[in-house]
Amino acid sequence: MPYFDADRFAALLEREGFSGSQSKAVIIALNDVVDESTANVTADLVTKYDQQQTISKYKNDFRMLKSDIQSMEKRDVEDMKEANERLKTDIDKLKKTLQEELVRSQASVRLDLNLEKGRIRDETIEQHERLKSTDEKIANEINALKVQMQGIKMQILRYMIVKRPQSGQLDSFARLIHTFFFVA
Repeated sequence: MPYFDADRFAALLEREGFSGSQSKAVIIALNDVVDESTANVTADLVTKYDQQQTISKYKNDFRMLKSDIQSMEKRDVEDMKEANERLKTDIDKLKKTLQEELVRSQASVRLDLNLEKGRIRDETIEQHERLKSTDEKIANEINALKVQMQGIKMQILRYMIVKRPQSGQLDSFARLIHTFFFVA
């Protein structure tokens, strides 16, 4: 506790015009104020040992806090890595599913195209057969007409032979026969 020279302060007060009793009252009041202030200040003060204990406690708390933060960061990093791996796995699954869907779609399109090709081929064969049948019918009709024409030609020839051509008509008769049998 600091030293306070009350007698010297009382002499100073008396020189300034205070009476002896007034200066004693001021010194008592000042002494009370100093005692109270000292008590208040010392109540807030700690010993060096207590201060070292508190600093050690705070350092320990900060070390534990730092350790907790580092472990939390490690856990967060691990969680992020795991989430990232899960996302990669999910993306790979989606890629695989998409690829399978694409293959299925392509197979379906190929199947549809092959079925359409087969249907078109069948229709083409059917149309070809109908054309062939029509060609055969036309050929048969032409052959029937040829046979009919041959029969008519023979009838005309018989008619002409029966009529007996006269000498002037023999030349025209030969041309007529040539036209019927060699042209057509």
